[in-house]
Amino acid sequence: MHGANRLTVEELRDIVQDAHLNFLLGAGASADLLKPLGAVEEWLTQLSRDETTARSRVDRVRASVYAYFFEGVIAPNRSIVAEDSDAAAVLQSYRKFLRTVNTLLVRRRSSILDKQVNLFTTNVDVAVEVAAEELQLELNDGFSGRYLPLFSTSNFGTVKSRRSLQYDNLSEVPAFNLLKLHGSTSWTTRALGSGGESKSLITFDPDTERLDIIEGELSNAIEALYEIDSDTDIDALLTATSDPDDEDDTLAYFMAAYEELAIVNPNKDKFSVTVLNQNYYDLLRLFSNSLEKENSVLFIIGFSCRDEHIRELIIRAARSNPTLQIIAFAYLPGEVQALKDRLDADLASNGNILVVGPPEADDEAKQDKYSLRRITEIFFEPLLPKPPRRPDSIVDVRLKLAQSLDLDDDE
Repeated sequence: MHGANRLTVEELRDIVQDAHLNFLLGAGASADLLKPLGAVEEWLTQLSRDETTARSRVDRVRASVYAYFFEGVIAPNRSIVAEDSDAAAVLQSYRKFLRTVNTLLVRRRSSILDKQVNLFTTNVDVAVEVAAEELQLELNDGFSGRYLPLFSTSNFGTVKSRRSLQYDNLSEVPAFNLLKLHGSTSWTTRALGSGGESKSLITFDPDTERLDIIEGELSNAIEALYEIDSDTDIDALLTATSDPDDEDDTLAYFMAAYEELAIVNPNKDKFSVTVLNQNYYDLLRLFSNSLEKENSVLFIIGFSCRDEHIRELIIRAARSNPTLQIIAFAYLPGEVQALKDRLDADLASNGNILVVGPPEADDEAKQDKYSLRRITEIFFEPLLPKPPRRPDSIVDVRLKLAQSLDLDDDE
Protein backbone atom coordinates (compact mmCIF):
# COMPACT_ATOMS: atom_id res chain seq x y z
CA MET A 1 0.00 0.00 0.00
CA HIS A 2 2.74 2.47 1.03
CA GLY A 3 6.36 2.51 2.00
CA ALA A 4 7.10 1.27 5.50
CA ASN A 5 5.66 3.68 8.07
CA ARG A 6 5.52 6.49 5.51
CA LEU A 7 2.60 8.44 4.14
CA THR A 8 3.16 11.10 1.51
CA VAL A 9 0.93 14.09 0.84
CA GLU A 10 0.27 12.82 -2.69
CA GLU A 11 -0.88 9.42 -1.44
CA LEU A 12 -3.08 11.00 1.19
CA ARG A 13 -4.60 13.45 -1.29
CA ASP A 14 -5.78 10.59 -3.53
CA ILE A 15 -7.24 8.75 -0.54
CA VAL A 16 -9.15 11.76 0.78
CA GLN A 17 -10.49 12.64 -2.65
CA ASP A 18 -11.74 9.18 -3.61
CA ALA A 19 -12.72 7.36 -0.40
CA HIS A 20 -15.51 7.40 2.16
CA LEU A 21 -13.92 9.18 5.13
CA ASN A 22 -13.99 7.71 8.64
CA PHE A 23 -12.05 8.78 11.72
CA LEU A 24 -11.66 6.88 14.99
CA LEU A 25 -10.68 9.29 17.78
CA GLY A 26 -9.44 7.95 21.09
CA ALA A 27 -8.46 9.47 24.42
CA GLY A 28 -5.19 10.75 22.94
CA ALA A 29 -7.12 13.18 20.73
CA SER A 30 -8.22 15.03 23.88
CA ALA A 31 -4.91 14.64 25.73
CA ASP A 32 -4.45 18.42 25.98
CA LEU A 33 -7.01 18.36 28.79
CA LEU A 34 -7.86 14.80 29.80
CA LYS A 35 -5.60 12.23 31.45
CA PRO A 36 -4.79 9.07 29.46
CA LEU A 37 -6.61 5.99 30.72
CA GLY A 38 -3.48 3.99 31.37
CA ALA A 39 -4.31 0.62 32.90
CA VAL A 40 -7.86 1.50 34.00
CA GLU A 41 -9.44 -0.98 31.59
CA GLU A 42 -7.18 -3.81 32.77
CA TRP A 43 -7.86 -2.93 36.41
CA LEU A 44 -11.64 -2.89 36.03
CA THR A 45 -11.59 -6.11 34.00
CA GLN A 46 -9.53 -7.80 36.69
CA LEU A 47 -11.92 -6.60 39.40
CA SER A 48 -15.00 -7.79 37.49
CA ARG A 49 -13.50 -11.30 37.22
CA ASP A 50 -12.13 -11.53 40.77
CA GLU A 51 -13.94 -14.32 42.62
CA THR A 52 -11.48 -14.91 45.47
CA THR A 53 -11.13 -11.53 47.17
CA ALA A 54 -13.76 -10.38 49.66
CA ARG A 55 -16.55 -8.55 47.87
CA SER A 56 -16.29 -5.50 50.15
CA ARG A 57 -12.60 -5.12 49.29
CA VAL A 58 -13.24 -5.49 45.53
CA ASP A 59 -16.03 -2.91 45.70
CA ARG A 60 -13.78 -0.45 47.54
CA VAL A 61 -10.95 -0.84 45.01
CA ARG A 62 -13.40 -0.55 42.11
CA ALA A 63 -14.88 2.67 43.54
CA SER A 64 -11.34 4.02 43.90
CA VAL A 65 -10.58 3.28 40.23
CA TYR A 66 -13.84 4.94 39.14
CA ALA A 67 -12.93 8.00 41.23
CA TYR A 68 -9.56 8.17 39.45
CA PHE A 69 -11.30 7.83 36.07
CA PHE A 70 -13.90 10.46 36.97
CA GLU A 71 -11.36 13.05 38.08
CA GLY A 72 -9.08 12.55 35.09
CA VAL A 73 -11.53 12.03 32.22
CA ILE A 74 -15.07 13.06 33.13
CA ALA A 75 -14.89 16.03 35.51
CA PRO A 76 -12.78 18.18 33.11
CA ASN A 77 -15.80 18.31 30.78
CA ARG A 78 -17.02 21.25 32.84
CA SER A 79 -14.05 23.22 31.49
CA ILE A 80 -15.00 22.27 27.94
CA VAL A 81 -18.63 23.33 28.37
CA ALA A 82 -17.57 26.58 30.05
CA GLU A 83 -14.82 27.04 27.42
CA ASP A 84 -12.44 28.26 30.11
CA SER A 85 -8.67 28.55 29.83
CA ASP A 86 -8.05 24.93 30.86
CA ALA A 87 -9.89 23.73 27.75
CA ALA A 88 -8.42 26.28 25.32
CA ALA A 89 -5.76 23.95 23.88
CA VAL A 90 -8.01 20.95 23.30
CA LEU A 91 -10.76 23.07 21.73
CA GLN A 92 -8.24 24.77 19.46
CA SER A 93 -7.02 21.34 18.29
CA TYR A 94 -10.54 20.21 17.43
CA ARG A 95 -11.38 23.50 15.71
CA LYS A 96 -8.30 23.21 13.51
CA PHE A 97 -9.11 19.58 12.68
CA LEU A 98 -12.81 20.14 11.92
CA ARG A 99 -12.20 23.30 9.90
CA THR A 100 -9.59 21.52 7.77
CA VAL A 101 -11.68 18.43 7.10
CA ASN A 102 -14.74 20.56 6.32
CA THR A 103 -12.79 22.49 3.69
CA LEU A 104 -11.59 19.21 2.16
CA LEU A 105 -15.21 18.06 1.92
CA VAL A 106 -16.28 21.31 0.26
CA ARG A 107 -13.49 21.09 -2.33
CA ARG A 108 -13.82 17.36 -2.98
CA ARG A 109 -13.62 16.75 -6.72
CA SER A 110 -15.84 13.65 -6.73
CA SER A 111 -19.53 14.28 -7.42
CA ILE A 112 -20.40 10.67 -6.58
CA LEU A 113 -19.29 10.59 -2.93
CA ASP A 114 -21.37 12.23 -0.23
CA LYS A 115 -19.83 15.25 1.45
CA GLN A 116 -19.92 13.49 4.78
CA VAL A 117 -17.39 12.19 7.24
CA ASN A 118 -17.96 9.76 10.10
CA LEU A 119 -16.32 10.65 13.41
CA PHE A 120 -16.29 7.56 15.62
CA THR A 121 -14.98 8.15 19.11
CA THR A 122 -14.62 6.27 22.37
CA ASN A 123 -14.29 9.59 24.21
CA VAL A 124 -17.15 10.71 26.44
CA ASP A 125 -16.13 14.38 26.43
CA VAL A 126 -18.00 17.04 24.43
CA ALA A 127 -15.03 18.78 22.78
CA VAL A 128 -16.17 17.88 19.25
CA GLU A 129 -19.66 19.24 19.85
CA VAL A 130 -18.43 22.52 21.34
CA ALA A 131 -15.82 23.08 18.62
CA ALA A 132 -18.27 22.27 15.81
CA GLU A 133 -20.87 24.66 17.21
CA GLU A 134 -18.33 27.46 17.44
CA LEU A 135 -17.47 26.92 13.77
CA GLN A 136 -21.18 26.60 12.88
CA LEU A 137 -20.55 23.30 11.10
CA GLU A 138 -23.26 20.75 10.33
CA LEU A 139 -22.90 18.12 13.09
CA ASN A 140 -25.20 15.11 13.33
CA ASP A 141 -24.86 13.59 16.81
CA GLY A 142 -27.81 11.22 16.48
CA PHE A 143 -30.32 13.42 18.33
CA SER A 144 -33.51 14.82 16.89
CA GLY A 145 -36.12 17.12 18.42
CA ARG A 146 -35.91 20.49 20.10
CA TYR A 147 -38.02 20.31 23.25
CA LEU A 148 -36.79 16.82 24.19
CA PRO A 149 -33.90 15.70 21.93
CA LEU A 150 -33.93 11.90 21.64
CA PHE A 151 -31.08 9.73 20.40
CA SER A 152 -31.52 7.17 17.64
CA THR A 153 -28.96 5.60 15.31
CA SER A 154 -31.56 5.91 12.53
CA ASN A 155 -30.75 9.65 12.49
CA PHE A 156 -27.28 9.01 11.06
CA GLY A 157 -26.58 9.03 7.34
CA THR A 158 -29.05 11.75 6.47
CA VAL A 159 -27.83 13.87 3.56
CA LYS A 160 -28.64 17.56 3.96
CA SER A 161 -28.89 20.06 1.12
CA ARG A 162 -29.26 23.82 0.89
CA ARG A 163 -31.23 25.65 -1.79
CA SER A 164 -30.11 29.02 -3.10
CA LEU A 165 -32.77 31.68 -2.55
CA GLN A 166 -31.87 33.61 -5.68
CA TYR A 167 -31.15 30.98 -8.33
CA ASP A 168 -32.91 27.94 -6.83
CA ASN A 169 -29.70 25.87 -6.96
CA LEU A 170 -29.52 22.80 -4.72
CA SER A 171 -26.19 21.81 -3.15
CA GLU A 172 -25.21 19.26 -0.54
CA VAL A 173 -24.05 20.62 2.81
CA PRO A 174 -20.84 19.09 4.22
CA ALA A 175 -21.71 17.21 7.41
CA PHE A 176 -20.00 15.41 10.28
CA ASN A 177 -21.65 12.31 11.75
CA LEU A 178 -20.51 12.01 15.39
CA LEU A 179 -20.93 8.46 16.70
CA LYS A 180 -19.92 8.18 20.35
CA LEU A 181 -19.30 4.47 20.81
CA HIS A 182 -19.04 4.71 24.62
CA GLY A 183 -21.73 7.29 25.25
CA SER A 184 -21.21 10.82 26.51
CA THR A 185 -21.34 13.02 29.57
CA SER A 186 -24.05 14.96 27.71
CA TRP A 187 -26.29 11.88 27.50
CA THR A 188 -28.84 10.91 30.09
CA THR A 189 -31.46 8.19 30.23
CA ARG A 190 -35.13 8.88 30.78
CA ALA A 191 -38.12 6.59 31.04
CA LEU A 192 -40.89 7.70 28.70
CA GLY A 193 -44.40 6.32 28.53
CA SER A 194 -46.44 4.75 31.29
CA GLY A 195 -47.34 1.35 32.58
CA GLY A 196 -46.19 -1.60 30.51
CA GLU A 197 -45.37 0.66 27.54
CA SER A 198 -42.67 2.62 29.38
CA LYS A 199 -39.18 2.39 27.90
CA SER A 200 -35.82 3.99 28.62
CA LEU A 201 -34.50 6.39 26.00
CA ILE A 202 -31.35 8.49 25.69
CA THR A 203 -31.89 12.25 25.83
CA PHE A 204 -29.48 15.16 25.44
CA ASP A 205 -28.53 17.17 28.52
CA PRO A 206 -25.48 19.48 28.28
CA ASP A 207 -25.92 20.64 31.89
CA THR A 208 -22.97 19.74 34.14
CA GLU A 209 -25.11 19.53 37.29
CA ARG A 210 -24.78 15.72 37.36
CA LEU A 211 -21.00 16.07 37.41
CA ASP A 212 -21.29 18.44 40.37
CA ILE A 213 -23.43 15.90 42.23
CA ILE A 214 -20.94 13.10 41.57
CA GLU A 215 -18.05 15.28 42.71
CA GLY A 216 -19.92 16.12 45.89
CA GLU A 217 -20.43 12.44 46.69
CA LEU A 218 -16.81 11.75 45.81
CA SER A 219 -15.70 14.43 48.24
CA ASN A 220 -17.74 12.75 50.97
CA ALA A 221 -16.25 9.35 50.17
CA ILE A 222 -12.64 10.42 49.74
CA GLU A 223 -11.55 9.01 53.12
CA ALA A 224 -12.98 5.62 52.19
CA LEU A 225 -11.05 5.36 48.92
CA TYR A 226 -7.56 4.19 48.08
CA GLU A 227 -5.24 6.63 46.37
CA ILE A 228 -4.89 5.69 42.70
CA ASP A 229 -2.37 6.87 40.12
CA SER A 230 -0.93 5.50 36.87
CA ASP A 231 1.61 3.36 38.77
CA THR A 232 -0.83 1.81 41.24
CA ASP A 233 -0.46 -1.90 41.94
CA ILE A 234 -4.05 -3.18 42.07
CA ASP A 235 -2.96 -6.57 43.41
CA ALA A 236 -1.37 -4.83 46.39
CA LEU A 237 -4.64 -3.05 47.16
CA LEU A 238 -6.61 -6.29 46.91
CA THR A 239 -4.29 -7.95 49.42
CA ALA A 240 -3.87 -4.96 51.75
CA THR A 241 -4.14 -5.78 55.45
CA SER A 242 -6.45 -2.88 56.22
CA ASP A 243 -8.99 -0.61 54.58
CA PRO A 244 -9.30 3.18 54.85
CA ASP A 245 -11.22 4.21 57.97
CA ASP A 246 -14.68 5.31 56.89
CA GLU A 247 -18.22 4.08 56.50
CA ASP A 248 -19.03 2.03 53.40
CA ASP A 249 -22.23 4.05 52.90
CA THR A 250 -20.25 6.91 51.39
CA LEU A 251 -18.89 4.52 48.73
CA ALA A 252 -22.42 3.40 47.87
CA TYR A 253 -23.62 6.98 47.50
CA PHE A 254 -20.69 7.85 45.25
CA MET A 255 -21.19 4.78 43.04
CA ALA A 256 -24.95 5.39 42.81
CA ALA A 257 -24.33 8.94 41.58
CA TYR A 258 -21.59 7.80 39.18
CA GLU A 259 -23.77 5.10 37.63
CA GLU A 260 -26.27 7.76 36.55
CA LEU A 261 -23.86 8.61 33.73
CA ALA A 262 -24.93 7.20 30.36
CA ILE A 263 -21.49 5.94 29.43
CA VAL A 264 -19.82 2.60 28.81
CA ASN A 265 -17.10 2.21 31.40
CA PRO A 266 -13.60 1.02 30.38
CA ASN A 267 -13.86 -2.70 30.98
CA LYS A 268 -12.99 -5.56 28.63
CA ASP A 269 -16.20 -7.29 29.68
CA LYS A 270 -18.30 -4.24 28.76
CA PHE A 271 -19.69 -5.79 25.59
CA SER A 272 -21.62 -8.38 27.59
CA VAL A 273 -23.37 -5.45 29.26
CA THR A 274 -23.39 -3.10 26.29
CA VAL A 275 -25.18 -5.54 24.02
CA LEU A 276 -28.19 -5.31 26.34
CA ASN A 277 -28.56 -1.68 25.36
CA GLN A 278 -29.72 -1.51 21.75
CA ASN A 279 -28.28 1.94 21.18
CA TYR A 280 -24.71 0.97 22.02
CA TYR A 281 -25.00 -2.25 20.04
CA ASP A 282 -26.29 -0.34 17.01
CA LEU A 283 -23.38 2.11 17.21
CA LEU A 284 -20.89 -0.74 17.00
CA ARG A 285 -22.86 -2.18 14.08
CA LEU A 286 -22.70 1.16 12.25
CA PHE A 287 -18.96 1.27 12.85
CA SER A 288 -18.56 -2.20 11.38
CA ASN A 289 -20.82 -1.42 8.40
CA SER A 290 -18.85 1.74 7.58
CA LEU A 291 -15.65 -0.30 7.37
CA GLU A 292 -17.29 -2.84 5.08
CA LYS A 293 -18.27 -0.15 2.56
CA GLU A 294 -16.32 -0.17 -0.69
CA ASN A 295 -13.50 2.37 -1.04
CA SER A 296 -13.48 3.48 2.59
CA VAL A 297 -10.63 4.77 4.73
CA LEU A 298 -10.32 4.76 8.51
CA PHE A 299 -7.92 7.20 10.15
CA ILE A 300 -7.09 6.20 13.75
CA ILE A 301 -5.95 9.09 15.95
CA GLY A 302 -5.21 8.95 19.67
CA PHE A 303 -6.54 5.40 19.99
CA SER A 304 -4.28 2.71 21.44
CA CYS A 305 -6.37 -0.17 20.02
CA ARG A 306 -6.42 -1.87 23.42
CA ASP A 307 -10.22 -2.09 23.24
CA GLU A 308 -10.66 -5.71 22.19
CA HIS A 309 -14.11 -5.37 20.64
CA ILE A 310 -13.32 -2.36 18.46
CA ARG A 311 -9.91 -3.79 17.54
CA GLU A 312 -11.47 -7.06 16.37
CA LEU A 313 -13.98 -5.19 14.22
CA ILE A 314 -11.12 -3.28 12.57
CA ILE A 315 -9.01 -6.38 11.91
CA ARG A 316 -11.96 -8.34 10.56
CA ALA A 317 -12.93 -5.52 8.19
CA ALA A 318 -9.35 -5.18 6.94
CA ARG A 319 -9.28 -8.86 6.06
CA SER A 320 -12.71 -9.03 4.44
CA ASN A 321 -12.69 -5.70 2.58
CA PRO A 322 -9.63 -5.29 0.31
CA THR A 323 -10.78 -1.79 -0.71
CA LEU A 324 -10.63 -0.57 2.91
CA GLN A 325 -7.56 1.42 3.91
CA ILE A 326 -6.62 1.82 7.58
CA ILE A 327 -4.12 4.47 8.60
CA ALA A 328 -3.24 4.54 12.30
CA PHE A 329 -1.16 7.36 13.79
CA ALA A 330 1.14 6.48 16.69
CA TYR A 331 1.77 9.25 19.21
CA LEU A 332 5.49 8.47 19.59
CA PRO A 333 8.02 6.53 17.48
CA GLY A 334 8.31 3.84 20.14
CA GLU A 335 4.57 3.12 19.95
CA VAL A 336 4.52 2.23 16.25
CA GLN A 337 5.41 -1.45 16.63
CA ALA A 338 2.99 -1.98 19.53
CA LEU A 339 0.17 -0.50 17.47
CA LYS A 340 1.12 -2.66 14.48
CA ASP A 341 1.11 -5.76 16.69
CA ARG A 342 -2.33 -5.02 18.12
CA LEU A 343 -3.76 -4.53 14.62
CA ASP A 344 -1.88 -7.51 13.12
CA ALA A 345 -0.69 -5.02 10.50
CA ASP A 346 2.19 -7.17 9.30
CA LEU A 347 -0.16 -10.12 8.83
CA ALA A 348 -2.90 -8.23 6.99
CA SER A 349 -3.51 -10.32 3.89
CA ASN A 350 -4.69 -7.28 1.91
CA GLY A 351 -1.77 -5.10 2.96
CA ASN A 352 -4.21 -2.34 3.82
CA ILE A 353 -3.12 -1.39 7.36
CA LEU A 354 -0.51 1.32 7.74
CA VAL A 355 0.84 2.58 11.06
CA VAL A 356 2.54 5.99 10.88
CA GLY A 357 4.65 7.50 13.64
CA PRO A 358 6.74 10.66 14.00
CA PRO A 359 10.41 10.48 13.01
CA GLU A 360 12.62 9.65 15.96
CA ALA A 361 14.62 12.64 17.18
CA ASP A 362 18.14 12.45 18.59
CA ASP A 363 17.19 14.91 21.32
CA GLU A 364 14.23 13.68 23.38
CA ALA A 365 13.31 17.27 24.24
CA LYS A 366 12.79 17.94 20.52
CA GLN A 367 10.80 14.78 19.82
CA ASP A 368 7.71 15.49 17.74
CA LYS A 369 4.45 13.91 18.91
CA TYR A 370 1.51 13.03 16.69
CA SER A 371 -1.23 14.78 18.59
CA LEU A 372 -4.48 15.68 16.84
CA ARG A 373 -3.14 19.18 16.20
CA ARG A 374 0.17 17.98 14.73
CA ILE A 375 -1.51 15.36 12.54
CA THR A 376 -3.81 18.05 11.16
CA GLU A 377 -0.87 20.37 10.46
CA ILE A 378 1.45 17.76 8.95
CA PHE A 379 -0.95 15.60 6.94
CA PHE A 380 -4.29 17.29 6.29
CA GLU A 381 -3.62 21.02 6.03
CA PRO A 382 -1.19 20.50 3.09
CA LEU A 383 -4.13 19.00 1.16
CA LEU A 384 -6.03 22.29 1.24
CA PRO A 385 -6.17 24.26 -2.02
CA LYS A 386 -3.44 26.85 -2.17
CA PRO A 387 -4.49 30.52 -2.48
CA PRO A 388 -4.26 31.91 -6.02
CA ARG A 389 -0.79 33.08 -6.93
CA ARG A 390 -0.29 36.82 -7.10
CA PRO A 391 0.85 38.11 -10.52
CA ASP A 392 4.53 38.86 -10.90
CA SER A 393 3.75 42.29 -12.36
CA ILE A 394 0.77 44.53 -12.95
CA VAL A 395 0.30 46.44 -16.18
CA ASP A 396 -1.57 49.68 -15.62
CA VAL A 397 -3.36 50.74 -18.82
CA ARG A 398 -4.93 54.19 -18.81
CA LEU A 399 -6.72 55.99 -21.68
CA LYS A 400 -6.32 59.71 -21.71
CA LEU A 401 -9.38 61.83 -22.33
CA ALA A 402 -7.58 63.87 -25.01
CA GLN A 403 -6.77 60.81 -27.02
CA SER A 404 -10.39 59.77 -26.80
CA LEU A 405 -11.54 63.18 -28.10
CA ASP A 406 -9.11 63.08 -31.04
CA LEU A 407 -10.49 59.73 -32.00
CA ASP A 408 -14.02 61.15 -31.99
CA ASP A 409 -13.01 64.08 -34.26
CA ASP A 410 -11.52 61.74 -36.86
CA GLU A 411 -14.81 59.90 -37.01
